[in-house]
Amino acid sequence: MNPPGGDGSIVHLVVGPDQHGVVRHARQVAEAGGDRLVRAETPALVPADWWAGAAIVHVPYTDRLFADRCEVSAAQFAALTAPPLAAGVAMSVTLHDLPAGDSDLEQRRRAAYQRVVRDARGIVVNSNRELELLDAIAHQARSVRMIPLPVLARPPAAQPPPTSAAATDVVVLGFVFPDRGYEEVISELPPGIDLVALGRPAAGHEDLPAQLARRAEAAGHRLRVTGFVPDPELAAALHSAGIPVAPNRRVAGSASIATWIGHGRRPLVPDSAYTRELAARAPGTVTSYAADIPGALRAAIEHARDDPGSTWVPAGTLLGPGLAETASAYRRHFAGCRPPAPITVGPGRWTVPDNRWDLLADLRAGEPPSVSVVIPHFEAQRQLDLVLSGLAAQAHPATRLEVVVADDGSRTPPDLAAAGGLPIRLVRQPDRGFRAAAARNLGASAASGDVLLFLDGDTVPEPTYVDRLARLPGLSPDLLAVGRRRHADFSGWDPDRVTRWFAGGEPGPDELAEPEWLRDGYAGTRDLLDADERSYRFVISAVCALHRELFAELGGFSEEFTEYGGEDWELAHRAWIAGAVLAHQTAAVAWHDGPDWALRAGRDPTAKNAETLTLTRLLPDPVARGGGQWLPFPAVVVVLPDPGPVGILATARWAFAGDTDCGVWVTGPDAEPTVALLGDPRIRAGAVPAEVRARAQVVVDLAGPARLDDLSGLAAAALRHGGLTSPAGTVQPGRVRARAERWSAATGSDADELAAWLFGGHDVPAPGLLGEVDLAHELKHAGQPVRRS
Repeated sequence: MNPPGGDGSIVHLVVGPDQHGVVRHARQVAEAGGDRLVRAETPALVPADWWAGAAIVHVPYTDRLFADRCEVSAAQFAALTAPPLAAGVAMSVTLHDLPAGDSDLEQRRRAAYQRVVRDARGIVVNSNRELELLDAIAHQARSVRMIPLPVLARPPAAQPPPTSAAATDVVVLGFVFPDRGYEEVISELPPGIDLVALGRPAAGHEDLPAQLARRAEAAGHRLRVTGFVPDPELAAALHSAGIPVAPNRRVAGSASIATWIGHGRRPLVPDSAYTRELAARAPGTVTSYAADIPGALRAAIEHARDDPGSTWVPAGTLLGPGLAETASAYRRHFAGCRPPAPITVGPGRWTVPDNRWDLLADLRAGEPPSVSVVIPHFEAQRQLDLVLSGLAAQAHPATRLEVVVADDGSRTPPDLAAAGGLPIRLVRQPDRGFRAAAARNLGASAASGDVLLFLDGDTVPEPTYVDRLARLPGLSPDLLAVGRRRHADFSGWDPDRVTRWFAGGEPGPDELAEPEWLRDGYAGTRDLLDADERSYRFVISAVCALHRELFAELGGFSEEFTEYGGEDWELAHRAWIAGAVLAHQTAAVAWHDGPDWALRAGRDPTAKNAETLTLTRLLPDPVARGGGQWLPFPAVVVVLPDPGPVGILATARWAFAGDTDCGVWVTGPDAEPTVALLGDPRIRAGAVPAEVRARAQVVVDLAGPARLDDLSGLAAAALRHGGLTSPAGTVQPGRVRARAERWSAATGSDADELAAWLFGGHDVPAPGLLGEVDLAHELKHAGQPVRRS
């Protein structure tokens, strides 16, 4: 696959002073990924051609790095990124210091950040708290990832015993600026403890150290500002520091905390959503205090003074992520940011991102594909003759074309003479009623072409039909193409008249109306370019084509359909879940003899009942099927590692609360008796059966019991964004997993990375996980419906 990276196709533009934490982090990311780095102290110093040769440009952004005012900062960012965007280069940003709160300044900053991400194809933040803040910023990014700040493990060779001098200092690391929390630290310092600011004043705040020094002196303490500490001296400074404190309450991503941890120190941090996240990710790396309670920080400092060992990360603590893990996460992110383009999966074979069949328009695979036209037939010789005469007139090379007629039990075998010199074969099955699906499968089993083109026995193809319908499946094994079925009255026609019509010596038959629902469906989806989970309805087996590999993977048409209609919708739905690309080829025209079924006079309105019942059972379309009931193949599958009966019950109650068409599968060696005891047919024990996964629109893989407040909303968001990832688990469309796994080996890529390239993806904060108290509450109220706030 060779996604960009290490070859100059990703260019990182990093603006700001070398000592700034955002700049240092950005340089580490670029260097770890082997990408090209462009550095500039200020926006004015960025070279005009900084993005030359890039497929993706990545810019870390915090408004204070680009200008003093947030509006000017956003304008500077827009001016720098306008040239690559105009050239079709994809843009990614890592956002730092996201706006929080509703003050006038924060609202202005939010507007500035919104301008920055307006054209971004990818966004990275460094914490789940920042993901929450990102929700307030409108964007259309295809890839949204939470990639934690790396922890560069640089612990001392041995933990040095703190000296008495060291224990008399509280040390705050980083630039000196007003929001860092120095004033609070000074007000909470115990007697005999002084403050050290390990860093230099931020630009524009050169007078702040003097102000803080006066404040500290008035409180009976001293303040020492070290100035910038170079990297070779930083480890010694951090190891010898007395009591590390990172007091900023508003921070949602902190390089200074990561630096403390990386050097083996365990800083005091205010209790917040971000610091709780850190503590959960790497227990033992931070010590939190209740910042809203007066005296809490003082008590924490006194405890650290009396127990110096508490300011060190315990031996054996797992630190992370490291740079290698960070680089891997960015690689997956950049895969999701790539400009849309075909992806090679073999000689003359491609797949495409999303449903972008239009990206195949200019590709050629050498010689035309080999095509087998499969025609189901039952005692309609005159119509079959017309169809075969149309195939004999095809522009597609006869050496690359064969016809297979699959007879569904006619009393007399059909005559195939109208096919002329085309290679043709006949296969037959006994007459056991209407079995068009089985006949098509029989015909496909006898076919030898790379592309299977299904054509009804009463539908006459124009001379370019095979060429135009088979081209895309010949280029991409993911393609399921449907042609245009027009309608005409062929009464009195014979094969010679069809031949004269196509040669231009005979006017065509009288045209009948096309069904409006089908025409509107193609128009509303731009010929299925904008296909979604309900677009299977616009694939009709009378005029469709797909690669034999995809047909084999799907297992062909379902032979449970023994009445007219429905098998094409069911196949198309399974194909979509399997990652197929749906395409309507308007120029591939075949003419059906007679009106559409819905327009036929005297039709029996109950004739479709059997089809409807079979589709309802096999095809999990919540819009058509409805929600709340459980059928063998649910639209949403929830997979839960066995958390015990209360956890199963609580998770299932929330999953079923919104009438979502879903089923829950509980995995684990002891799940069977618990699930049996619950007695709910929507809850099963064991692995999800392959046939269930093959039809499920979305699979939710949970890490543990979860309060799924809006499962249908989560599923819809996953379908819209190509999948969701959170600490609680993943919510992944079936088509994303299937297509990525299909081509992972052929592209030489990790399936997760390929999924990101093909469909993008969003990281989201976890749904609320249920703790023990909540589980007990859920059990207490197990007989009551779930109420949402």
